[in-house]
Amino acid sequence: MLLAAPALLALPGIARAQAWPQRDLRLIVPFPPGGTTDVVARMLAGAMRERIGRAVVVENQPGAGSTTAAGRFAREADDHALFLSQIASHAIGPALFPNLPYDPERDFRAVTLVVTVPNVWVANARNVPGGDVRALLRDARARPMIRTFASAGNGTSTHLTGELIAQLARAPMQHVPYRGAGPGMAAVMGGEVDTFIDNLPTAIPQIRAGTVVALAVTSRARLPDLPDVPALSELGEEFGLAGFEAEAWFGLHAHRSAPDAVVDSMADAARAALADPGFVRQLAERGTQARGGPPADYAALVAAERIRWRDVVRQGNIRAD
Repeated sequence: MLLAAPALLALPGIARAQAWPQRDLRLIVPFPPGGTTDVVARMLAGAMRERIGRAVVVENQPGAGSTTAAGRFAREADDHALFLSQIASHAIGPALFPNLPYDPERDFRAVTLVVTVPNVWVANARNVPGGDVRALLRDARARPMIRTFASAGNGTSTHLTGELIAQLARAPMQHVPYRGAGPGMAAVMGGEVDTFIDNLPTAIPQIRAGTVVALAVTSRARLPDLPDVPALSELGEEFGLAGFEAEAWFGLHAHRSAPDAVVDSMADAARAALADPGFVRQLAERGTQARGGPPADYAALVAAERIRWRDVVRQGNIRAD
């Protein structure tokens, strides 16, 4: 009986783990409704509901480039909550803001990578004749800080991607931040700036309409949606861009207090959704690529990305305004 006592005492804990989820889940999205992040989150919430038998309620909590919501999430201890983590909250934010109200490693537990989203570098056709990306970079080398690139805002992934390209290619360009992708795209269409780096899903309509010309994509290889547009990695050693890849990514994190069994259940539900061919097709139609994978793989990706963008911030002496 004494030998059996520890096992008997452990039974309530096992029962609680097996009973999870005991209520609906919350999925915190640190951006406003309507954007790529929000659309992906709502699609995933619906797909996960079918697998766990509980609703996954999306809560939009925008502010400070996702860091406000991340800080609030870190202060909670809710094993029925998920955070839609991304490059801003878990890689770039920690590099730009030394006093964040959270630690992306200590306060969160990785669940799984959901999708990656390539960026596309577009230009005003008059400012970059023929959409020749090589000619543009050579000109930027010859005339430092004369050529311009816009982004969706200071400290965004599109900003730092442009800085990384300029650093590797030794082609200094002037960064011009705008308040979101819409104003940035309008600026390049109107010729206020030479180029603009944008997420593929929001850039494709303007590329197809001919209002901007696509210079290159930031994925390692060319994309099916833009088969005639080179990947920056194709530019090779002349520009220091061999093997270049810089994509936005979205994944799921749980609170640090979530037990292993809960994290595993969250991961299983998300990965099952991401393995569904219909769901994968819906994501692809929106310019995103389904990923998945175990928690350890996502944790390793986030750690590597945090180091990568920290180095870009330091080398470029970038400050958040």
